[in-house]
Amino acid sequence: MSVKRFQRLLKIREAQESEAAVALAGRLAELNRVEQQRALLVEYQASYLNAPVPNDVHLMKQLSLMHHQLREALQQQDLRVAAAQSQVDQARAAWMDRHQASRSLEKLIERRRRFDSIADGRRQQRELDMWATRKAFDSDRDAGFAASGEE
Repeated sequence: MSVKRFQRLLKIREAQESEAAVALAGRLAELNRVEQQRALLVEYQASYLNAPVPNDVHLMKQLSLMHHQLREALQQQDLRVAAAQSQVDQARAAWMDRHQASRSLEKLIERRRRFDSIADGRRQQRELDMWATRKAFDSDRDAGFAASGEE
């Protein structure tokens, strides 16, 4: 395959890598959002845990219910954080695969360019050698004709 074809393929791979990077950024933003929500829940829980214990039985039941609901909400949020982290890990792995494919193709293109350059250099040297040989042959032949014409 020619270097130009490899370069076209590289552009496609780089576009795929870019799409994967955008997807990863989206997953990271979602993870950040879910972690912030969890942090808010932890703050709410801390404020309710540090609240003074009311003397009223009805208020105590309400506070207990709120503690229970916050614990459940935190457990659910922990699951959301774990799921978001898993999605980040998957998106990162996909980006890494595409990134590695792009870098491998870049290396292949560079090796191909070096190979083509070496082959081109050898071809040019061969042409120069043939030109020099013809020039020397023509020079010898012209000298031979000139010497035979003088006699």
